[in-house]
Amino acid sequence: MEDLLRDRLPHAPQMGLFVVPNLPEDRLNNALSDYATEVGHDEVLALYDATLSGTGGDGAVFTRDRFVFQNNDLQSTQTVRYPDLVGVEERSRWLGLGGKRVDLTVNRGRATFELTMDFSGATNAASYVADFLDAAMVEDIDFAPSSEPDETDAAAVRDALQRLRTEQKLTKDDYQRLLDVLEGLS
Repeated sequence: MEDLLRDRLPHAPQMGLFVVPNLPEDRLNNALSDYATEVGHDEVLALYDATLSGTGGDGAVFTRDRFVFQNNDLQSTQTVRYPDLVGVEERSRWLGLGGKRVDLTVNRGRATFELTMDFSGATNAASYVADFLDAAMVEDIDFAPSSEPDETDAAAVRDALQRLRTEQKLTKDDYQRLLDVLEGLS
């Protein structure tokens, strides 16, 4: 994913686009503390700063398996896994009066819904982000390790179980039973 991202997203500070290893610490820290609170610092491969003041408080962070974005503080933060993307389209905003947006069609389970990334402040960045997301969507990217692991990553399984429990997709009893099984493997 990192290669695809580097190939499709330029490091272009004038457009608010930053790619590792050139991520500005202050903007990245603001993004991680404002809207991308569940993303670890070392997970971030690229940053789109949508703020006019250059603070990083709105925009998007891109990781190996997902991206997280917030258009402004009045809108909810959105997290989208690349495999969940089923449509990406760049559009002009306001009937040619300026600004761009990237419309996303996302499929999770049995639900398909629309999201919009706003590029009003950096119209040139929209085409690069749309191109990257379109490529990430259609690429046959295998997010799994290339070989079978020697042992189960218990911490990763615990995190996944906790996420399922938080999303109310796993009952308390089943959660505990699975944790007990996991402890029995150690």
